[in-house]
Amino acid sequence: MNRKTATIILAAITILVVVTALAPLITPRQPKYSELGILGPNQTTRGYPTRVAVNQPFLLYGFVENHEGNVENYQMLVKLGNQSTIVTNSTYANASVLATFWHIVRENETWTFPMTLSVSQAGNNTRIIFELWSYDVPASNFEYTGLWNQIWLNVTA
Repeated sequence: MNRKTATIILAAITILVVVTALAPLITPRQPKYSELGILGPNQTTRGYPTRVAVNQPFLLYGFVENHEGNVENYQMLVKLGNQSTIVTNSTYANASVLATFWHIVRENETWTFPMTLSVSQAGNNTRIIFELWSYDVPASNFEYTGLWNQIWLNVTA
């Protein structure tokens, strides 16, 4: 083997070793995220109630999926709001809590759960707000994830 061939083989082996060593570092990372959905009484995205009587129970389902890269302790707060209630991806609603649900969800798993709810006061354009919170271990409390959803109801006396 001549010197030129040996140099080419050594360069190829060096490149192969470097690429193999760096591959885990340059592999694109999957984004970390959670999902929140509200399903109707048949566990679909249809059939949501639009009109209920005061204190009349109605059934919805919560849907949470974990892609955060680890086990998550989720809390769903169901709040009673109206047209002026402000809720955004960075601001949770300053509204009374109708119900609280929580569950520990493993990575890449889904939590689907029934929510039997009722509203104790009549009103048009009543807003039922669903907020997803996650437990922050270092802070020792639940923190708002920025995920929320809503349905609108007319609540009759």
